[in-house]
Amino acid sequence: MPLAATPDEPLGLLLLPRRLEQFELQDHARGLLQIPRVVALEPGRVRTPSFMRDVAAMRQAKKVRLPGIPRLIVLYHPMQYQLARALGARYEQSELWYVRPDPDSLRDEPGCPRQEQLDFDVAAQERATRVVVSGTDEVLAAQTASLRDRLSELGVISHRPFVPGGRVGGR
Repeated sequence: MPLAATPDEPLGLLLLPRRLEQFELQDHARGLLQIPRVVALEPGRVRTPSFMRDVAAMRQAKKVRLPGIPRLIVLYHPMQYQLARALGARYEQSELWYVRPDPDSLRDEPGCPRQEQLDFDVAAQERATRVVVSGTDEVLAAQTASLRDRLSELGVISHRPFVPGGRVGGR
């Protein structure tokens, strides 16, 4: 009897601050994306005005179609915090891990001043289950190992095949 991929399949979800190809931690993200049940969301092309960000994040969290249930959400930049918070509210059993950038690297950008980013940085640290320091490669690698361990505990890394929307043959 064929087995259908279940809609409640545990997922890891990466919230990328920019397109993967332009992301300074793309090697880290690519390493996690090699895990079959880890998916990434890149930001939209249009920057949402600051007065609409909370509402836009809630709408996006409701509209996004995922091939399962996020059990662990990885946040890479404080400007993605509102989306992480909205997804956490939708998927209440999910954990938030924050790969915190160096605060000195946060700069004023069109539509997102540095102070606003610093405020979201503090909020993300307070809400996160775990804050991962993105300092040296060795530190990041050690913390990524604990992230992978947690993904295993949550069933995201699994021996079972993952075929989103498909069927797995078997008897």
